[in-house]
Amino acid sequence: MVTAFPLDAATWWGALPISTLSLDPVEHIVADMTGKGEPIDDDVAPMLWEGEVSLGRMSSGDAAHAAVMMDLLRPAGRLFWVYDIRRPFPKADPTGAILGASIPSIASLPGSGREMSMSGLPVGYELRQGDLLGFGYDGGRRALHRVLTPVVLANGAGTTPVFEVSTLIRPGAQVGAAIQLVRPSIPCRRVPGSVVTGSTRQAITEGFTFRFKQSLGQIA
Repeated sequence: MVTAFPLDAATWWGALPISTLSLDPVEHIVADMTGKGEPIDDDVAPMLWEGEVSLGRMSSGDAAHAAVMMDLLRPAGRLFWVYDIRRPFPKADPTGAILGASIPSIASLPGSGREMSMSGLPVGYELRQGDLLGFGYDGGRRALHRVLTPVVLANGAGTTPVFEVSTLIRPGAQVGAAIQLVRPSIPCRRVPGSVVTGSTRQAITEGFTFRFKQSLGQIA
């Protein structure tokens, strides 16, 4: 069977023996100054999530499997789903059991680009600062945001008040879009030239690393 892309998070990303992971939004700013010496900063591209993975000690067989998967991702345009293994669930719901089968959605988008509210949550459901949430927008693109408001509580109807998030909510987000709170994922691409397959000693491989960056392309 031909491999489908983006690579599935559950069967690939979630199965990697990840030892350390970074995943954070990175700004793209050009800094300059006026003739009077006053600083000028300008955003030249959207803020994207970027990260680096370090795999733990592996047998030579597991290292060979990881290397093959990296080979799959070397051609241009091949993507894989990424979620933050350090924070796969909201802090107040560490296994996702409270959320259960509920399917939350965007209830409102006030227009600031930094605020939203949610509906479809269990009564009293709690989100905390740093929790991650994801949703689709603009016909197949995926967004990932962090909650900035210290505590967000759903009311008796399962709806939250308006709360602040980072990064900025991009144009194309719509009220009613389903929100992913359990393992919220985004499509990413491997950073070219970033793969280091490590070294092997006595059939144990260490030092396998690679970097990745969010893709804003539409996903079928």
